[in-house]
Amino acid sequence: MGESFTAAAAVLQGREAAESLMTDAGTVHRPGPEVTDPDTGVVTPGLVEVYDGACKVQGATAQAASPEAGGHAYVVESLQLHFPVSSQLKIDDVVTITASPMDPDLVGLKFRLVELARGTFRTADRWNVELVVK
Repeated sequence: MGESFTAAAAVLQGREAAESLMTDAGTVHRPGPEVTDPDTGVVTPGLVEVYDGACKVQGATAQAASPEAGGHAYVVESLQLHFPVSSQLKIDDVVTITASPMDPDLVGLKFRLVELARGTFRTADRWNVELVVK
């Protein structure tokens, strides 16, 4: 037999394969110190860039839900964003998709990170996200 095959080796190969599918790009911001406009005195929340690089937008379920509230129907998509393992992102970070060669309609969308699927043998940081709509 050739080289011994270990779980760790399989995970490392899996990470390489997962990252090869991360053809989108995103910039991630985290709330930082407040910023005061020197001319108007208006205080706004500051943002700190914590990541700029590869990611992948992924549907988490096969179909969207359509709940009703206040007489209005809403479509709720169940989406995930995938990043390389140990990207050091946190809940409530906001991701802006900056490039998506396979789906240009994703560019400019903003997502809030809400939940990370944790585990020892992960091949990617898989975050459940919410679309940020202003």
